[in-house]
Amino acid sequence: MNELEKTITQVIEENYIPFEWNDKVKKELQDISLDKNLPRRDLTKVPFITIDGADAKDFDDAVYCSINKKSYCLSVAIADVAEIVKLKTAINDEAFKRGTSIYFPSKVIPMLPEKISNNLCSLVPNEIRNVLVCEINFDFDGELMSYNFLEARIKSHQRTTYNEVEKYLKNNSPSMSRNVKDSIDNLRDLTKKLLLLRNKRQALEINGQEPILKINDAGKVESIGLPSQLFAHQMIEEAMLSANVCAANFMNKHYKFGVYRVHEEPESLKLESLKNFFSVKGYSKSFKKDALGVVEQCLSHAKKQQLNKIFQTVVLQSLKRAEYSTKEVGHFGLQLVRYSHFTSPIRRYPDLMTHRLIKNILNKEGLKINKDQIEEDCSEMSDLERNAEKSSRQVTQQMICHYLKKHVGEQFNAVVTGMADFGLFAEIDNFFVSGLIHVTDLPGDRYFHDKDANILRGRKTGRVYKLGQNIMVTIANVSPEERKITLVPERIVKGKKK
Repeated sequence: MNELEKTITQVIEENYIPFEWNDKVKKELQDISLDKNLPRRDLTKVPFITIDGADAKDFDDAVYCSINKKSYCLSVAIADVAEIVKLKTAINDEAFKRGTSIYFPSKVIPMLPEKISNNLCSLVPNEIRNVLVCEINFDFDGELMSYNFLEARIKSHQRTTYNEVEKYLKNNSPSMSRNVKDSIDNLRDLTKKLLLLRNKRQALEINGQEPILKINDAGKVESIGLPSQLFAHQMIEEAMLSANVCAANFMNKHYKFGVYRVHEEPESLKLESLKNFFSVKGYSKSFKKDALGVVEQCLSHAKKQQLNKIFQTVVLQSLKRAEYSTKEVGHFGLQLVRYSHFTSPIRRYPDLMTHRLIKNILNKEGLKINKDQIEEDCSEMSDLERNAEKSSRQVTQQMICHYLKKHVGEQFNAVVTGMADFGLFAEIDNFFVSGLIHVTDLPGDRYFHDKDANILRGRKTGRVYKLGQNIMVTIANVSPEERKITLVPERIVKGKKK
């Protein structure tokens, strides 16, 4: 096995991730097929398109946007996974056990077998697929006027990538039909209105991008970078966000609860800690009384500083995690009263749960809905999501460690990202990973952790190490299997480098 394969295998074993399909699943897959003749709306002539990354294989959403004298009309078509993956089947049980697809560099552990995720449910171009459609009408200011859910069949007219759409938006060059271009133009204009409303309601803008690794055929890292953020990404993000809001409202209307994506306000102690940190970092104004106001003030101050990323990380650490729940507590980060996940049932089980609740109403199926059981399932899905995120991050960190082995003994600038009694953590510039500087390696003094100020302070000299501080370090040792990097600071004597 190469470095990537060994790393993924180790992380799978550490986190008890199921990755093989049992015999019951394989047997059910033999008999599973797509029924293209179900009684549903025929939208195959509507010029839906998919917009995804260049390496995407499972296409679970397609969009079409038109305009009339009164409104924008956005149709978001989502793969009807619930039509194929039924309750009380081995395929469903395994999907529930996994909870989500897990994405590693150059590899994915899917929630559903590829016959379903990449074939029968994937909205590939020029093939009839069954979908659940959310039709949304917006006024010309981008305000949501009405929505409607329906079962339909579509035929994606084109598979496009974010880069292709971005290229079209900038210079009208890619080869697309007039109908597809009109739809993209309308969605672009609508997105601009939706982004203004997003800003108006003060949705939090925190850039928490994960590094992207380019892996070669030998399973080694060739380069490390951050994903580019294009307007085409925002177009799809706002379209999906709108459909998710409508799904949450639909469930609330018919059940008085739903499979919500919730994000609670930060705790008061976390907010006080955040205010103390930013006060030390030069924020001199009075803080607002509400949680949103405090977080917005801190983010605004962070944007004015060169250490924007570090400051944003501190803000992120003060916030609670988003989770799944039937409790209607809203979404603090998005500043929405009600929100759900509806748009990715191929790769997220909570979205499949949402689809089933919606289809139960559309088809008057009369399913018995146990709210307490759904809440338990939501809790399980939140745990599985956390495990998936941790696993993905571990693989990325371990592969970066492998990459850094060739740089042992070299010097780099780093930025202090964390404090502990035993030392400090510093992120190495351009590698997006932190190493440990042990307290005994800090020069000229014995240092202790001042927890209140969150700094390391020298007992004799009073010299301080603090979050966001730049420091020159040498990579002393790298242990990829342990995901550990040992850094040694450049020694300073009487203000001079030694």
